[in-house]
Amino acid sequence: MSVNGVLWQETSSLFGLDERSQGYVVRTDGDGGTRVVFGDGEMGSRLPTGPENVSATYRSGIGLDGMVGADKLALLQTRPLGVRGVTNPLPATGAADPEALEDARANAPMTVATLDRIVSLTDFEGFARAFAGIGKALAVALWHGEQRLVHITVAAANGDEVSPASELYTNLVRAIDAAREPGQQVMVASYERRTFGLTASVLVDHRYVVEDVETRIREDLLDAFGFERRGLGRPVAAAEVVRVIQDVQGVDAVDLDQLAPDNPPGAGDSSGALRPAAVLPARVAGRIEEKTELLTINPAKVTLEDMR
Repeated sequence: MSVNGVLWQETSSLFGLDERSQGYVVRTDGDGGTRVVFGDGEMGSRLPTGPENVSATYRSGIGLDGMVGADKLALLQTRPLGVRGVTNPLPATGAADPEALEDARANAPMTVATLDRIVSLTDFEGFARAFAGIGKALAVALWHGEQRLVHITVAAANGDEVSPASELYTNLVRAIDAAREPGQQVMVASYERRTFGLTASVLVDHRYVVEDVETRIREDLLDAFGFERRGLGRPVAAAEVVRVIQDVQGVDAVDLDQLAPDNPPGAGDSSGALRPAAVLPARVAGRIEEKTELLTINPAKVTLEDMR
């Protein structure tokens, strides 16, 4: 940003600036608006008077909406002479929507607790989770021979895996290396997605339309067991599923007949027996390559039957 053709510097705070410091801070309001704040003559210099003497360069379109796939950008806002076409050979990665209030409440204490130094497992997990573009993180301690490693599993804010070739992965690893203890070995890996299905018999109150109640049940199941609500390495218990269905208005009773992962871990049990749908954490098998799993519901595998 420049004022009367002179470049002013953006700072994190006006505190500590003197009356001659030409600086400013940028603040984002709760409704998504952006404010530029200049000094008051004591902490930072005041803006000089004059019409249209402040020039700024800014961009729009930040967030998950900008996560376009490869070869999806084909139009230019302005076309320079000689340019016939344009495309993006690689997909966009690392974007995230502005932090919501509930996310800020969870991430702010983690950021304050680490003070830019990460030592404990909680520090590593909180640091990764608060990193821009990361939606979920889980840190565990693993032994590889006689060497203790901190293994961090991450998921992108939009639910995608974090490729080691992506800029998001590179920036995260670089930031962790700058904040960790030099002797601590750290490995960062993306998560592995797994899904589960279920079959349930539902008794609907005769005053309600069965189809409407079943629609609400599906919506609540997708919300409760979707990416946003589920934690890395967290299994799904039958009691959780029953509670979600039973809480839907119009449901008198529910009988969960089947709960089974689509691709069972380990040896696998595809019988659909009514037991917790388990997931596996990161683990050592010769070398560390097994990923922490994230278990979410498969909308195509939800079967609801009328108990009547």
